[in-house]
Amino acid sequence: MFYNLKKNRINAALICCLTACILFTMFFLSLTGCADSQNTKEINIAEQFGIAYAPLQIMREQELLEKALPGVKINWKQYGGPTPIREGMLAGEVDFGFMGPAPALIGIDNGMEWKYATGISFNQVALVTDRPEINSLRDFSDTDRIAILSPGSTQHILLCIASNQVFGDPNQFDNQIVSLSHPDAMDALIADTEITAHFSTPPYLDKELAHGMKIVTTGEEIMGQPFTFITGVAMERFYEEHPEEYDAILLALNTAIDYINNNMDEAVAVLAPIYDVEEETLKNQMTYNGTIYSNELTGIDKLAEEMYRIGVLKNKINYHDVVFPESRGSNENSKKE
Repeated sequence: MFYNLKKNRINAALICCLTACILFTMFFLSLTGCADSQNTKEINIAEQFGIAYAPLQIMREQELLEKALPGVKINWKQYGGPTPIREGMLAGEVDFGFMGPAPALIGIDNGMEWKYATGISFNQVALVTDRPEINSLRDFSDTDRIAILSPGSTQHILLCIASNQVFGDPNQFDNQIVSLSHPDAMDALIADTEITAHFSTPPYLDKELAHGMKIVTTGEEIMGQPFTFITGVAMERFYEEHPEEYDAILLALNTAIDYINNNMDEAVAVLAPIYDVEEETLKNQMTYNGTIYSNELTGIDKLAEEMYRIGVLKNKINYHDVVFPESRGSNENSKKE
C-alpha cells in the first residue's frame, strides 16, 4: 500500500510537471503569436464609387503599394459615401480615406484629427433630372426627391450653397433629399421612381444624360470656379507614426495619376473590365469635360468660406492649417483651365 501511494505521488508529480510544461509552452507560443501579429503591418485604404477614383484602381491593379512596401498587407475598402469612411477612421479601421472636400472640412470643424494629404481628381458634378419641366432649382416642387450620397457629402453641400444663392435659405431642400449611392441613385432615376433628380458624377452622369436626362446646374457654376472634387485625407496619428507608409501612398498615387495622364489608352484598357464598360465609352468618360486627374488641392479655401457662410461650419478654416506640410504647395485658389 505504501508502494502504491508512493507510486501515485510520483505519477501525480509527473502529471503536474507535464501540465506545467504544456502551459508554459502554450504561454510562450501565445507571446510569439502576439509578437508576430504586432510585426504584421497593414494599411487600410477607403475609397468610393466612380471614375473620379480611377488612380486608386491603377494603384491596385499594378500593385504599386505592395511593391513599395513589401511585407505590408494592403486592404482596400469601398463605401457608398463619406460617412462610413469617417466612422472607420475614427474607429482606427481606416488609415487613409478618399472623399469629397466638404466631408473632410466638416470632420475638421468637429474635431476630427485628420488633414488633407492630396488631391486626386477634378470632375464634373451636376444636378441631373428626368423631368422636362424642371430647368432650375425654382422649378422643383415640394414632392420632388433629390438623391445625394449622404448629408454632409460634397453634393449635399453644393445643393445647400446653391439653395442659399437662389432662395436665401441653404436648407430649402432638407426635407426632399434621399441618401443613395451613385449606382442606386442612377438606377432609381432611370426607373422613373419617386427620385426626380440626382447630384451625379461620371460615369453615372454620362449614363443619365444618355437616357435623355438633363443638367439643372453644375458644381462649377455653384462654386464659380473649378475645384478639387476628390481628396485624400489621413489621420494625423498615421502621418506621424507611419511616415514611410504615408509617403509610399502619395508616391504610388502620383505614379498612378501620371500613368493615366501619359498613357490614357493603356489605362482605359486596364480599367474597362473593372468598371464593366466598353473602352471607348470609358475613355470618353475619363476625358469628359472637367475631368482632370491631379494631386493638386484647389478651391478648398473657397469651399470652406461658403460652408461657413451658410452655417455648415461653426469655425472659419484656414487652408494651411488643414493640409499636411508636403501638400501645401498647390495654389488652393488657382483656377484650372
